[in-house]
Amino acid sequence: MENLIELGAIEVIPHYRGCSIGKSLLQVSMMDHAMEDYIIITTEYYWHWDLKGTGLNVWEYRKIMEKMMNAGGLEWYATDDPEISSHPANCLMARIGKRIQPESIERFDRLRFMNRFMY
Repeated sequence: MENLIELGAIEVIPHYRGCSIGKSLLQVSMMDHAMEDYIIITTEYYWHWDLKGTGLNVWEYRKIMEKMMNAGGLEWYATDDPEISSHPANCLMARIGKRIQPESIERFDRLRFMNRFMY
C-alpha cells in the first residue's frame, strides 16, 4: 500500500521518562497536514519493552504505550498477524488519515486479517 507507513520505535532514556517526551513527539509529528494522506501503523511487542528498567508488568507498560500512541491519534486495531497474536499484550495500533479513501481502508482491513482462512 503506497499510503501506509510504519511508525518506528520511540525510545526515551530513563532519566527523561515520565516527562511526556514520547507523547509530545507523536503530537508534533501528527500536526503535519500531510499525515492526513496516510494510514500510520505501529506494532507493539512486549518483548521490546523495558519491563525490568521500569519495574512495570506487561499490562501496566501496555497501558502507557496505548496512552502515548493515543496522543498521536493512533488507536488499537484487531489483527490476526501471528507475531502480534502470539501474546495478548502485543498490539497493532493505527491512525487513518482524514483523506484516506474507503478502498484504502478496505485494503488495510484485508492486510490486518490475512491469516483468517489459513489452517
